[in-house]
Amino acid sequence: MNYANQLTIARLVAVVPVMAALYVQFPGNRTAATVLYSAAILTDYLDGILARRSGKVTAFGKLMDSIADKALIVSLFFALVAEGSMPAWMAAIMVVREFAVTGLRMVALEGGEVIAANRWGKAKMVSQSLAVFILLLGYSSLGYWTMLLATVLTLLSGWSYLKDTPRIIAASAGQDRESP
Repeated sequence: MNYANQLTIARLVAVVPVMAALYVQFPGNRTAATVLYSAAILTDYLDGILARRSGKVTAFGKLMDSIADKALIVSLFFALVAEGSMPAWMAAIMVVREFAVTGLRMVALEGGEVIAANRWGKAKMVSQSLAVFILLLGYSSLGYWTMLLATVLTLLSGWSYLKDTPRIIAASAGQDRESP
């Protein structure tokens, strides 16, 4: 368990205190949630740098990084929709894309392939993270337009992964035939 993977796990665990800070009413709870969220998002940037610089990019890290990102961002989508800061249709598009790409990654993994984030996936994550941050700060109009951009990038990112579905399914089917 290298430092990069520990940061990834920390981001996954951070979902609980971020959500608690949003829902447990105390003076400054929104600020606390925003600070915790910001720290969690920074771990996404730092874990990648650490893994590459140390030469310890692992299959575990590639897969868990994606899961930790999704757990954090999707939890906040639910919270933002519930409070009326984010349209449900945007969240639905983004959550469906997350499930579809994660499912594809699982199928690819069965075939011995790890699908890491590509540039579209990274752009999607940056735009979603920024939009959530802006909405947590209370800038609803700017947050809406940033989230709309994130939704478009989510669709483009989803397509960039899902276009490889036939190849991945064929590779996985080949693995199934080889198994006793």
